[in-house]
Amino acid sequence: MSGNSGKRLATGQIGGPHGIHGELKVRSCSGETEHFSQLTHVTLRKAGAPRELEFEVEHVRTHGEKVLLKLVGIDTPEAARKLNGFEIWVERDRAAPCAEDEYYIADLVGLALVYQGREVATVRSVWDNGATAMLEVETVANKTAVVPFQERFVGEVAPAEGRIELLTDWILE
Repeated sequence: MSGNSGKRLATGQIGGPHGIHGELKVRSCSGETEHFSQLTHVTLRKAGAPRELEFEVEHVRTHGEKVLLKLVGIDTPEAARKLNGFEIWVERDRAAPCAEDEYYIADLVGLALVYQGREVATVRSVWDNGATAMLEVETVANKTAVVPFQERFVGEVAPAEGRIELLTDWILE
């Protein structure tokens, strides 16, 4: 995963408190955990929350395959519980590095959806429905459609070229 520098990326989600000192259990969005040890501050976001929350990182440690994050000022399980479900957002250079031919999901937003060489839509957002990622697109006819991000619908993904290949156009109807 690679692309647009300067953007923040969701790198994990808080799953609740761990222990009695306010540590937070974190699920990594990428499955990678090494990048968490480099964090010095984070932004927390949650749908429906009135604002973003900014925190300094006190420490990060692993517990088995889990990441445990301690934020300055969060010192009790009760305070930690209030952050359950928040996403952890960091600057792109603090997120898990991408291997060659990988990209961040955030880099798909704004790409053209191309069917048989012609642009048919633009990706407006990407969200997860629990089973797969979904591309919300705006067609050239100004309609909104949703395309499952699956091999039977999506071919080559080329963020550097600004496009995603659509394998079948009936899904936009």
